[in-house]
Amino acid sequence: MTPDMGADENIEKQSNRRIKQRFPIPDLTVRLKQRSIFSLGNDWRTVEGLDFNRYGIAYSSKEPFKKGNRVYLSFRGPYIGLENVAAQVVSCARVEDGFRIGAVFLYWQSEELYDVNIDNNLSRIERIYHDQQAAVPSL
Repeated sequence: MTPDMGADENIEKQSNRRIKQRFPIPDLTVRLKQRSIFSLGNDWRTVEGLDFNRYGIAYSSKEPFKKGNRVYLSFRGPYIGLENVAAQVVSCARVEDGFRIGAVFLYWQSEELYDVNIDNNLSRIERIYHDQQAAVPSL
C-alpha cells in the first residue's frame, strides 16, 4: 500500500502501518469529545475529518492531542449517523495550520470491546467513501 499523504515523513511512516487503505471523507461531519475528569458531559466539538477506514481516522485540530488519550467520535454523513465511538490517539503531527491527529477505533482491539453494531456502521461509512473514491476517474 502506498501512502497518499505527502505532508510529512512521520505521517508517511504512520500510513505504512495501516491495516487497510484510508479514504478521504470530505462530506462526513466529525464531532469529538475528549475523555477527561475535567471535561463536562457535552464538550463536543467539530473537527475536520481527513481520512477514514473502519479501523481508524485522521483529523485536524488547532490543538495537539497527547498520544494515548481516549476520545469519542460521532459521525454524520450521507446515509449514516453514528454516535460515541471510542478511539485512542496514536499520533499527533504538527502541520501548517495546526495538528494532524491519528486515532484508532477501540471496538476491534479486544473481545471485551468488540461491538458488532459499531463494526457494521463503520464498515458502511468506509464502503460509502471507498465507492466515492472508486467513482472518481484518475487523472
